[in-house]
Amino acid sequence: MRADTVDLRRIFGRDVRYTVPLFQRPYVWDRDDNWSALWEDIRRTIERAEQASRTGETVAPHFLGALVFDETPYLSSNLETRQVIDGQQRLTTLQLFLFAARLSATSRDHERSVRLLTKFLENDADLFDQRKHPDHLYKLWPTNADRKEFRAVMLGQAGNGRLAEAVTYFRQEIDAWLAESSEPDDRLETLVQTMREHLRLVVIDLEKHDDAQVVFETLNSRGTPLEHADLIKNLLFRNAEHANADVDRLYTTYWAPFDQDEWRTEQTTGRITRSRLDVFLTYWLTMRSLREFTASTLFKEFERWLLDSCDHTVSTEDVFGELARYAQIYDSIDQHPLNGVEGRFLYRMKVMQTSTPMPLLLFLYGLGEDVLPVERRQRAIRAIDSYLVRRAILNLSNRDYNHVFRELVGAATQQPECADEAVMKALSSLQGHHRQWPSDAEFRAALEQAPLYSRLYRHRVRVLLEALEDELRTDHTEQLIAPVGEHVAAKLTIEHVMPQSWRDNWPPLENDPLEGADRDELVHTLGNLTLVTARLNPALGNMPWREKRQWLSEHSLLRLTHGSLLNPPPAVGISDWASNWDEDRIRARGKYLASLALSMWPSADALLARPLDAKPATK
Repeated sequence: MRADTVDLRRIFGRDVRYTVPLFQRPYVWDRDDNWSALWEDIRRTIERAEQASRTGETVAPHFLGALVFDETPYLSSNLETRQVIDGQQRLTTLQLFLFAARLSATSRDHERSVRLLTKFLENDADLFDQRKHPDHLYKLWPTNADRKEFRAVMLGQAGNGRLAEAVTYFRQEIDAWLAESSEPDDRLETLVQTMREHLRLVVIDLEKHDDAQVVFETLNSRGTPLEHADLIKNLLFRNAEHANADVDRLYTTYWAPFDQDEWRTEQTTGRITRSRLDVFLTYWLTMRSLREFTASTLFKEFERWLLDSCDHTVSTEDVFGELARYAQIYDSIDQHPLNGVEGRFLYRMKVMQTSTPMPLLLFLYGLGEDVLPVERRQRAIRAIDSYLVRRAILNLSNRDYNHVFRELVGAATQQPECADEAVMKALSSLQGHHRQWPSDAEFRAALEQAPLYSRLYRHRVRVLLEALEDELRTDHTEQLIAPVGEHVAAKLTIEHVMPQSWRDNWPPLENDPLEGADRDELVHTLGNLTLVTARLNPALGNMPWREKRQWLSEHSLLRLTHGSLLNPPPAVGISDWASNWDEDRIRARGKYLASLALSMWPSADALLARPLDAKPATK
């Protein structure tokens, strides 16, 4: 077989037909696991090209993966034909992206971009019989199950299949990204140039005696590639040998634990599954280098940091020692009790699948209590918690979090002995929709008025309700059910007190001129939500308030239910509270819970105003 690294001009810029054989699976890539990651890679590469055009620097190409082709006979045309042995998902997605980009270019009447993109999508019509073989127009011809939809998509016909969804997703992302620029046409030209010149793939062409099926099986099921941690290990020990160090001692003292199963187990962060050791090394290197890099470039970035940042003043043993020390810190972070500031925060991070603060946490814990006292570290963590929760409740984007938390590490590095104040000052200075720390007014408005249940992911709403329940508990409250950890708390479900189908048993108020018109949103607000067990939830259903109140009273032990729902919250002036459940009570309870949330996730000013030894405000 022959292998070569090529850009997209070599793959799509010529008249060629890539056919996916019958035995391969249909197109399965989706937005969350694949499309968004590809778009993020392409977008970053384009933005680097934009920057390079201003500075005159060279654009580093971005590697997209590998493709394996097998030559097949030409079929009733003069087109070169290749069978796709491996990489059909990636190849298909690139064609869908290019098609979406052409739609964007067409909508802007950008004829040059349309022509260039068309050359990547369609073959010369003079090279085949259009009447007999109209589908030879396309550079890619997918497996049988996808051909009908692929043809429809490429003809611009509406559809709701996975291929059509991909085009819609990419078109929306491209259009929104172009709209962010003051010169969208220039940005579109850079996109086309990047697609032509700055994306790379490894193309492996099988030769006459290569067994395509064996190659396919080997690539997809038999290989056990080296992890980045293994490459880093080899690099460090090679350097140690060159320095005549005692490598056996270095291994026994520092590295041996990393070769145990606990560090080699796989875990998922974002869209990527990799070893726990690779995940830790990514966090550690981000903290040390303050650079952005992808999981696929971890080793190269480590090698770069080792060469550039250490400046030959840090020995290989120092690096080994630092890795071992921070590995112990990383291990200990998950050990904090759930009834403390740090344990609660880490629990919310895990449930909301937010890992971007980890480099900052490693730095804060790595300072040691002699540099950063526990009280200051906890205040920094409360600020981070408030920032993340407020943005989550306002349903704001997490797109820039990698940049934000690298900046926070940089700020804390400048003032390690008061890193909490540095973190809060840096967070408070963030501007823009993708970065700002929501104000008290914005946070309160979302908590009191927004239909959180219908607007947010369920786990975000559940985390909010769990936190409120925990805040309502006192030293005199039985710690029986919630929240005691991710798996147990997952057994609690969100219950609408006034049901979503309220028209069945919940007539509008007699003096309501709108006859309950605002209830469809109001039922999804915080004031109408509580937690119940998974078994109690379906039993409550749409039953009227009198019956539901009795069931909740008999079966619920939560303070969230008893202290603010079955009984009036403090300082609420509604007489005979439990006799009814209506708009006034929902809004009053929502206002009370919002005030509670503001004390749990305060602003920077509120945090700084509290003495370091003061306990968080409650009630």
